[in-house]
Amino acid sequence: MKSFQELMMRHIRKQELLQAGDRVLVGCSGGIDSMVLLHFLNSLRDELGISVAAVHVDHMLRGEESRQDRLFMEMTAGEWGVECFSRAIPIPEIWQEKGGNKQQLCRTERYAYFLEIMEKTGAAKFATAHHADDQLETILMSGLRGSLQDGSFGISARRPFGTGLLIRPQLAVDKEQIKAYAEVHEIPHREDSSNAEPAYTRNRIRQGVLPLLKQENSNVSQNFVELAEDMQQDQQFLQELAEKKIQQMIQTTEEGIVLSAKSFRLEAHALQKRMVLLLLNYLYNPKQIPVTRQLVEQMQEMMQSSSGTVFLHLPQNYVATRQYDTVFLNRQSLEQQTAPEAIILTADWTPVYRGCRYRVMPFEKMRENDNSAVWHFHAPEDSQLFLRSRKPGDRIQLAGMDRPKKLARLMIDEKIPVPMRESWPVITTDKNELLLVPGLRPSAKVSRQKRDGDNWVLIEQYV
Repeated sequence: MKSFQELMMRHIRKQELLQAGDRVLVGCSGGIDSMVLLHFLNSLRDELGISVAAVHVDHMLRGEESRQDRLFMEMTAGEWGVECFSRAIPIPEIWQEKGGNKQQLCRTERYAYFLEIMEKTGAAKFATAHHADDQLETILMSGLRGSLQDGSFGISARRPFGTGLLIRPQLAVDKEQIKAYAEVHEIPHREDSSNAEPAYTRNRIRQGVLPLLKQENSNVSQNFVELAEDMQQDQQFLQELAEKKIQQMIQTTEEGIVLSAKSFRLEAHALQKRMVLLLLNYLYNPKQIPVTRQLVEQMQEMMQSSSGTVFLHLPQNYVATRQYDTVFLNRQSLEQQTAPEAIILTADWTPVYRGCRYRVMPFEKMRENDNSAVWHFHAPEDSQLFLRSRKPGDRIQLAGMDRPKKLARLMIDEKIPVPMRESWPVITTDKNELLLVPGLRPSAKVSRQKRDGDNWVLIEQYV
């Protein structure tokens, strides 16, 4: 069986966690995990060519007990010849003022202090004491919460942190190996009494589930570390490929983001989910707006077709709209939209309405138009067509229906937002027969394929 040092050094080299000349800060609570990591790195600092310092935070949640942890940490670091940075942060007062999840608040304040000390000291690396059992617990908890879809899959051995890296050298060993090292080297430590409280999910997994898994296989934690490494490599490859694909697919305008639903759904489903997350990250700071599995699945679903119009309301008044094949992501005003004035359609292009422009001409004069939908229909040679906003009483004859349907009812069924209904453009004949509700439905009077008797074409172009 490999020694603690062999496992640690193999992991450090494999993951390229440390380089000669690194100044390394170690996050130390005073517990056995962080004290072992500090001792290990400090004892090998000359061999590794690094310098080591400790960083401790007293969250002031356990009164005298946590104050004594801080004093212990400062004293022990001094005895080992290690510089120690420490601070007491009044979490109870901050939590009373801000509210929210207390554990998350502790982490936010703690890591803000870590970054402050990194900047102050110019350290390139910040090491935390997460170990193989922590990796197993994290993956199990993610599975319980249903949060594995975010692509992180467990704890990473290294990640960007401030101007440097946050590293986890101890993922190579489990709790029993850490305890054995502490016993051999007589490493003093203090344990946080809250680590045993069954109120926390992680503690219940640690106390009830891990022992059962280790009865089945004593190497289960190391196996999950290796699984996480393999998965993270796959995830990184897929993420980089998704970023490349989405950059080729989207157009960014002042109004928002535009892409083709067909181009999106031609990609593998493994990439589609990641591309949706990237699209949402263009709109939001992912740390401020939670992206749920349901929202990602809804966006994937709306792009699995290129017929009709679909709306999906997003946080902060953003809307994803698919009009036929074109998908728009932009922020919608909640105010009443301005209705287009009625204009006569000719062979010249109209102004742009909702991302499209229109023109009409006899069939024999039609020319090829890029990125256009062509609608064929029959009408007298002297007919006029109009583009206007909808009116009360408008009805549309839909294919397969015996009687015309009220346009107002159609908009309700298609979930068109109320502020957008009054200004929605329609295309009609001079007899007020609706031919097309752009981005919503065509009437039975028009067809994408030319039929016997069709002598006019209506051209709709996405711009």
